[in-house]
Amino acid sequence: MSRRNRIVGRLVARAWSDPVFAARLVADATAMFGSLGIALPEGKTVAAAQNSDTATHLVLPSARYAEPASAYADIKAFGESYGDPRLAPLAWISRDPVFRARFEADPAAALRGWGVAVAAGMTITTLRNTLTRVWLVLPARPGPDEIAGGLLDDVAAGWIPPAIRHAGIEGKMRLDRFARP
Repeated sequence: MSRRNRIVGRLVARAWSDPVFAARLVADATAMFGSLGIALPEGKTVAAAQNSDTATHLVLPSARYAEPASAYADIKAFGESYGDPRLAPLAWISRDPVFRARFEADPAAALRGWGVAVAAGMTITTLRNTLTRVWLVLPARPGPDEIAGGLLDDVAAGWIPPAIRHAGIEGKMRLDRFARP
């Protein structure tokens, strides 16, 4: 299990368990990282957004560059990885400014064109990583029935199924679809 997933997993699990923590993380992620003892490289910041049943945030990658190993690099890699093969074009969107502009203009239409059935009423916002700022998107908190059965412990330990991150795009999250490690 990678360090990246453990860092992100701890943050997601805590945000799911503590709405005040989640709100503080979204309000000023960089300051929260400092208060948690998670070091960021000099000149680098983290911003956070939270998905909900009606809003999903998709992180668009920055231009390709090598980032030294750190919590920052781990969050960048997490935000720029897409487990659903239909979202694969997002991995190279930074290389084509015309394609990126079209996607950003109407992400729901672009996703539908890729075979993703965007749920009615779902707002999709794109967020762009840069050379000095990365986005951490907190998945929507599952309902009480869905979070029971050890999911919170699994997420805190670093197991975050890629589909959980964007499950709301196609409607209500169904955690029974995700196999446990």
